[in-house]
Amino acid sequence: MTVCLRIIDDFSHSAAFNMAADLYCLDSCVGESVVYFRLYDWQPPCITIGYMQKAIEILDLERLKKDDIAWIRRPTGGRAVLHDRDITYSCIFPISLIAMGKNVMETYSIISQCLITGIALCGIKCDSHDSFDQFLETKREFKLPCFLAPNRKEIMAKGKKLVGSAQKRTTHAVLQHGSIPMTEAYRNLPDYLLLIDAQRSVQKELLGAKSVCLKDINPTLEASIVRHALIKGVVASLPFETIEKPWTKEEVEKIEVLAHSEEFRNHWMAA
Repeated sequence: MTVCLRIIDDFSHSAAFNMAADLYCLDSCVGESVVYFRLYDWQPPCITIGYMQKAIEILDLERLKKDDIAWIRRPTGGRAVLHDRDITYSCIFPISLIAMGKNVMETYSIISQCLITGIALCGIKCDSHDSFDQFLETKREFKLPCFLAPNRKEIMAKGKKLVGSAQKRTTHAVLQHGSIPMTEAYRNLPDYLLLIDAQRSVQKELLGAKSVCLKDINPTLEASIVRHALIKGVVASLPFETIEKPWTKEEVEKIEVLAHSEEFRNHWMAA
């Protein structure tokens, strides 16, 4: 059976639409021979929290409202991430598609290579390696922000973490999504967490010292150029027939219905 790589170079959407869209693709993989690769961003800016987190316990909800920043729970694990002037990607495919990896680490490795190839087209050299040693001592003393929490096959540039990703595997499909910061705005995350001042200062210092955004490396780089390069990198790295196809009207309607449903809001947007 021929596998189709469907590229969706998406527009800015609300938090509810973006998460509903990822869930829609995850459900659509049942019986389909398709790999979805979507690029998107957030309007207004948004903090996503890990699946097991409770917003009321970790977020300063009053400060978020004051600064017009949304929040939503992700289907993947991990800690809070601030999506503000970043490029978010999601890659979703049937779990039976062995070419995308038989386990968590194989899939991370394959998708990392796609992203590294794309970012290289922007003139930025990255590598992918285990980052546990880099953060081990820090992790013992402090709770790291999600963007710095140790993971396997991290994408690094200039010796710092550039891309933060998370993965969910169900009985029928796999979702991996992640954030590529264009600017240093993601480093404002500690301002919106329920932290004491000392913890907030440490987290900000760590984000500056151990992670990097694309504008740190090339201040003239534009998001449109990066998005185009990422798509080229994915197409060049995956052995599938490719189609660039935006959402159809019917798909948008289904995603909107899901995003506005009571069940969705109770599960993903309840503090």
